[in-house]
Amino acid sequence: MFTAFMMALTLTAVANVLITLACGPLLTALGAWLFTSQRLPLRTWLAIGVAGAGIAMMFVSQLQLGDPNFLLGVGIALCVPLAGATQWNLTHQSQRSGVSIDLVPSVLLGALISSLMTLPMAWPLQASTHDISLLALLGIVQLAIPCTLSVICARVLKAPEISLLALLEVIFGIALAWWGANEEPQLSVLIGGSMVIAALFGNEWFGWRQRNV
Repeated sequence: MFTAFMMALTLTAVANVLITLACGPLLTALGAWLFTSQRLPLRTWLAIGVAGAGIAMMFVSQLQLGDPNFLLGVGIALCVPLAGATQWNLTHQSQRSGVSIDLVPSVLLGALISSLMTLPMAWPLQASTHDISLLALLGIVQLAIPCTLSVICARVLKAPEISLLALLEVIFGIALAWWGANEEPQLSVLIGGSMVIAALFGNEWFGWRQRNV
């Protein structure tokens, strides 16, 4: 997840990467249905359909623009929610079996594996001090702290609550890239992304309401 996220950002726009990442909760639900025979409610199937339509709209518009790295960038970005869906389903299954897994050490292990995998691509390490300081800040603020907090929050928050909080990354990420880096997303990307976010929000919100009635 560390490696795929950073590589995807170098290949396509921030909005494309973040909208792809936002599919994580729906991929988690699909994984639970495929591998653990967990029945999905109608609202989740509807959310998957709406989100899929939003992603398709984004794909078509970007392909029409002729972005040569779009498919590669989104394909790599898709590894992040797929890995996340696998992780959450394994954790859920272990908890149901009475086995408690502490995932905080896995954040450090993942960072070490990612560093070793990408070291050949970074060699001969000619980055300036300024670049290294920015990379260190990115590694701490964007990767280490959020990943550690997510596995800690998973102990006390319900999955829908975590999913809704994760949507803030998409909204803030696109807005900050637009405001701070002048990376203005295409209208079709904004519409497609809004469909994905609306589908996720609606699925989690109605599910939360049903459980609390």
